[in-house]
Amino acid sequence: MARPTNDRREAKAAIDDLIPFARRDFGIFVALVFPVLHGGKQMVPASYVDLIVETLMRTTTGGSRRLIFNLPPGYMKSTLITVLYTAWRLGLNPSEKIICISYGDDLSHELSRKTRQVMQSPLYRKIFPGTVLAKKAEDAITTTKDGQRYATAVGSDIAGFRADLIIMDDLIQPDAALNELHKQKLREWYSGVVAQRLRDQDTGVIVLVMHRLAPDDLTQTFIEQGGWFHIPLPLIAIQPENYSFDNKEAIHARAVGELLSPHWQSAETVQDLRKTVPPHIFEAQYQQKPVFGGSGMCSVERLVRYSKRPPFLYTIHSWDLAATKNGGNFTVCLKFGVAKDDDGSEILYLFQILRIQVELPDVRIAIAAQDQSDKPALIVMDGNGVGLGPYQDLRKTMGHLLVDTKSLKGSASPARKQQNFNNAILALYDGLIRIPEQMPLLETLLYELAAFPDGKFDDQVDALSIIGAHRKLVLERARQRAEQFGLWAPEERARRSNAPHDQPAPPRWKPHEQRFRLRRGLPI
Repeated sequence: MARPTNDRREAKAAIDDLIPFARRDFGIFVALVFPVLHGGKQMVPASYVDLIVETLMRTTTGGSRRLIFNLPPGYMKSTLITVLYTAWRLGLNPSEKIICISYGDDLSHELSRKTRQVMQSPLYRKIFPGTVLAKKAEDAITTTKDGQRYATAVGSDIAGFRADLIIMDDLIQPDAALNELHKQKLREWYSGVVAQRLRDQDTGVIVLVMHRLAPDDLTQTFIEQGGWFHIPLPLIAIQPENYSFDNKEAIHARAVGELLSPHWQSAETVQDLRKTVPPHIFEAQYQQKPVFGGSGMCSVERLVRYSKRPPFLYTIHSWDLAATKNGGNFTVCLKFGVAKDDDGSEILYLFQILRIQVELPDVRIAIAAQDQSDKPALIVMDGNGVGLGPYQDLRKTMGHLLVDTKSLKGSASPARKQQNFNNAILALYDGLIRIPEQMPLLETLLYELAAFPDGKFDDQVDALSIIGAHRKLVLERARQRAEQFGLWAPEERARRSNAPHDQPAPPRWKPHEQRFRLRRGLPI
């Protein structure tokens, strides 16, 4: 982006030359209109701005229409997206319908006021002469062609308004992000109200712009849902960044440690900021990597992690059951692989999490489906409470797989939950149970561990605790099942099939063992 010359006449000529381009290039529009909001000051160019601009422009030309932008405070996220982008869209199409949502009326109305300031400026009217404002209500900017930018707050009634573009800008304040009930209400309001307000689900655009506040905030919720294009932009790069489109030259690239925009904030300024802002706030809001607080009973930093998955001997499923389809607790399955350490000790490696909200009949189906898919040597489930019925039903056909819950002390009471958790923590700290560095849903597990017993959910904690508290018994039973029925992990099965050995006589399976192997698709 070129800076205008100091000569006013030449500057005016330069602006006039750029006006036709501003009608089709949002980046040029931003550069031209920025001074309207900032007392005539020119915007300092930054590659991350170009990235945001290009990503937004591509929503109408085949790019992703579900976007998440995470930026530090003070880096123009609201100005770029909620103010200037909505003004530009109404310029392109004066009939456009737009909803802009923020955590409160004061913020939403302030951003609406800035948008109106831009659209009423002589420069904007010169760029988009066909977009004329008709109504000047505080919460709505309406054009003479029935286009509208409607500003509202979280929780408001927008049932009568449908939009082509929905922008959610800072939907929750930092203190509310610590409240599990508040976050759950926000998730439910989005899925039950906001997501339904698009005029066309195929062409409509939804943008979430925020700085991170908690490991289970709305950004994390959308990431886990899938289908969202996520652009996290920390103040200090924590991993290499290289964004490009259509195999063209990178729009925005940074090496680890580089600042987001050194022309806006120097390294010295950032270091001073880091000294004055509490570490957990800096990591969340500025680095877009929220850290885990919680009760202090589990220190997430002390958990033994692994980056490369070892060859497993056999696998184990641990289920914690719920019977809730629309809200409430989750049914959870934690999947563990078992491998031997250098000293021959058997180590449990968590490698996958399944987390669903379904009714009880579907829980049974899910358990059977996961069993058929993975062929674990053992399935562990707490047969207390809601789990009793599924346990009794499934053991009739899966008796060789389900652990007899009388041998395990499940989590029927808070005291038992607490005791299992305490025992499991020791195994986690000692590296007898290891957690991956990266895995889908890992953030929610770590958050549950850090918050227990004060968090809203503890389903994953329960599924982990029953394994950790009874580790020796679980490993013993799993090893027996693997040896008896050949329920080895694929890599161990391949190793055994390739190992040289004398041909033993075909095994004589008992009738119930034959039936079991036939159900599992195993040779007899």
